Amino acid sequence: MSEVRHERFASPLTLLREWVERRDEQRLSEALFLGFTVDLPFLEKVALPLARASGARTAVIGDAARGLYDPVDVRRAGRDYLHGFAACAGAFHPKVALLIGDRACRLAVGSGNPTLSGWGANEELWTVLETEDDASHPLLADLADWLEELPTVVDMAPWSAGHLRELAGILTERYVAAPAGPESGPRLLHNLHQPLLEQLPPGPVDELHAYAPFVDPTGRALERIIGRLAPRRTILGLQPRWSGYDAEAIREALPDSSAGIRFLDETRLRHGKFLEWRIGDRRHSLTGSPNLTRAALCVSTARGGNCELAVLASDTEPLLPGEGDLVSPAELPGSTVRPVRTGPAAPVLLGAQTTGGRLTVALARGWPTPVGIASSPDGSPGSWTDIGEVPTGTEVHTFPDPGAPGAAIRASVRSGGAVLHSPVVFVHSPAHCARRPDLGDAPRLRHEYTVPELFTDEGAARRFEADIARLREWIAVITARPGRATALPAESGGAGETDRWETYLEECRRMIGTSLTEVAFDVSMIDLPQAPVARWTVSAITGQEDQEDQEDREEEPQEAEEALSVIGEPLVPYIPPDRRARFRAWTRRWVRALDSPSGPSGASDSASGATARAPLPVRLAVAGLCARLLAAGVWDEDDHGWRRDLEDLLLALSEGGAQDTEPSHPSVQERLNSVVAVVMTLLAQDVTLTGGGEHDVVAARAWHRCREMVAGARAGQVEDLMLDSERPLARVVRRSEVERLITLARDGNPGAELIEEFSAMGWSMRRGDGMWEIEGPFGNPLPVVGRAVSRLGAPPTGGVFVRARGRNGRWAFAAWDGSRLVLMNAPARVWRVHRVDPPATPESRFAGGDVSAIPGLIGRPTPLSAGPPETLSRMLAEVGLPYPELIGRLFALPSRGEAAGDDRAPGAGR
Repeated sequence: MSEVRHERFASPLTLLREWVERRDEQRLSEALFLGFTVDLPFLEKVALPLARASGARTAVIGDAARGLYDPVDVRRAGRDYLHGFAACAGAFHPKVALLIGDRACRLAVGSGNPTLSGWGANEELWTVLETEDDASHPLLADLADWLEELPTVVDMAPWSAGHLRELAGILTERYVAAPAGPESGPRLLHNLHQPLLEQLPPGPVDELHAYAPFVDPTGRALERIIGRLAPRRTILGLQPRWSGYDAEAIREALPDSSAGIRFLDETRLRHGKFLEWRIGDRRHSLTGSPNLTRAALCVSTARGGNCELAVLASDTEPLLPGEGDLVSPAELPGSTVRPVRTGPAAPVLLGAQTTGGRLTVALARGWPTPVGIASSPDGSPGSWTDIGEVPTGTEVHTFPDPGAPGAAIRASVRSGGAVLHSPVVFVHSPAHCARRPDLGDAPRLRHEYTVPELFTDEGAARRFEADIARLREWIAVITARPGRATALPAESGGAGETDRWETYLEECRRMIGTSLTEVAFDVSMIDLPQAPVARWTVSAITGQEDQEDQEDREEEPQEAEEALSVIGEPLVPYIPPDRRARFRAWTRRWVRALDSPSGPSGASDSASGATARAPLPVRLAVAGLCARLLAAGVWDEDDHGWRRDLEDLLLALSEGGAQDTEPSHPSVQERLNSVVAVVMTLLAQDVTLTGGGEHDVVAARAWHRCREMVAGARAGQVEDLMLDSERPLARVVRRSEVERLITLARDGNPGAELIEEFSAMGWSMRRGDGMWEIEGPFGNPLPVVGRAVSRLGAPPTGGVFVRARGRNGRWAFAAWDGSRLVLMNAPARVWRVHRVDPPATPESRFAGGDVSAIPGLIGRPTPLSAGPPETLSRMLAEVGLPYPELIGRLFALPSRGEAAGDDRAPGAGR
């Protein structure tokens, strides 16, 4: 089956996303992206991870003179994909995206460069071909012919040329083997040896419509178009401020009254290029990369023109909008053509490759003097090291240095006392960039879930639960196998830390999909605007400048900055009230699916008896989903069932990191710790970690288990989980909350939790020389001192000593060893000794605040003048605190902040 269509398509990124979401899980074997201007950091963010995670060998080729990036921002070129330059006398200008799978194929030919502007901001025109079930199409045969011939006319590195010819062979073989299909329909046109205009059927035609963002400033292209098609009426579309044109040249090319100029709206830049003509009731069109210029339409590549690619189609819908003022050429004002500044020519480096322990570089042409070659690990200033020189007149040269895959390479020559540098290329490693192996039974979800899908489709939510359980069982089976090996490939030892992290993320995408990987690790893709359902691609915002050798200009209006500022922001889902109960249940089921259920005997899934858990990326993704559902206000105000869910989630997160059957990376632990910190912060809201209430106990139990992980967290690692929500009943965390909990976890003070609790009440608590001091605006210090000694607990030897001082200077002192409590309640100067047996605690005994009503008094109160009770003497001796010093501290209060070893919580009120 094959189909040429335009619906549901916004850019080649759409094709990639649709591929990874295929239900048949068909692998992608090849991905090719061609363009004039190429933005590698953009592609590495939004497209290349999808292609590589699907298994594809990937190549990106652009014009040698154009690149919208700083080399230091490029991370994966040469290591994960082939990046090469192409050079010809004109501009290398085709725009192509090709995806080849085991039995399916996708092809997009159009006007959009592989940049944010071309794939998501400008209004572009694309022709999209889809084939399934080993079918083919004449467009693919045309593309194969063009790829085979392209390196004979356009300069490129030998390995880039070999790559394109290999793709041509695959397409040809598939076309030959496919069932015979219709030969009519859209066809691919190129200008390698013959100008595009000469390949159009000659006129006359009834009407001609034309548009491109750049119109030849000489007017010659328009004249040749009119001469070829001989239209009775001509309408040229222009965007007055953004199109590049010369009014006088247009008037000379369109002299008679049958021509008109349509002023198009400038909501966004129209970068799509077309000629369309009507003969009777039938419309025909030429769309693709060529502008309305002589270099694009009237000259072949071999004779100095651009390298262009276009689609010739019949029975098309109108492409030129009918809205906008229609004026005569005589009314067209001025000129918008910008002058082009040129300087001395630098050498053109087409690529670099490492094979067989040697580094090979390719220049577009030999240079009359030796060309210096330098290398940098990342392209940053000051990091360049000279490798050697390419001899005079040599195009391809090999150095004995093998070169690190992905290293930046540039060529340099001296001219007039200045040093001219070529655009940077990246060392290509065929081994690193090869097709990803089929990992067979490697753990992965069966479906490519998306967050919106899980929040709107109950069937997807159900499948997700089953998929988690299946993955967990897979882990259990593999873990139980004798002599098991790691199921996923490891990163090569020569790669840098960033590379290993990127490789880890790609393995996670293979396991759980792109969308859930974004949730798990905050590596969100740029959320490109999607076009409305229409025949041709129409984007939502406008993009940045992209000038094409006097031909292609993409300008960004003011409103684009605001539109781009919202890209990638986390969104809180809207869950209708009638569906919230179901999603509360799904949350519970997702969390429970993370851990293996124990049988009656407590046996686990694993034959070895070890607990089997879902892979760590799945656990982190479920944590992100839970945070979003809490922010969505799914739980009612009096429904605290989410607390048990979060406690179970923390158990799954905190016990065990990555298992040996899943990908791992050292940086994962910091992300895991930080996610645990967010979940714990949610659980600690509206409770005290030292309280005795039902929710306090749940939080305290989780806190005891995960405090050490929270201490290793960084709030900056989980900003994606600090969601803004205006939903009723929403529960979210703020950065300050997370940071406060991390500080609490890192505080070695045994009273840190109590300090945090008292600080929230406006009290201060500090420790100096073995005694805790509490100050606050409370009236009766007795319940406070009872609470403090209970929460602090008695040490193994000696006791805990606490004095609480309230308003008007009233204070109480207690010494507690776990069974006996010695109390002085000022202004009375007597010692009282109480026995406190479980389940009673000093807090419960002293809660009433009446010293005379406290049970468990041992003997009679001892006057201060009679010396310390025996119990107090023993506790003081065990901690080395002399009794006179204690009395001196109790009755000669130090000034505020003067106590040694001040252990107050940061920012605590006094």
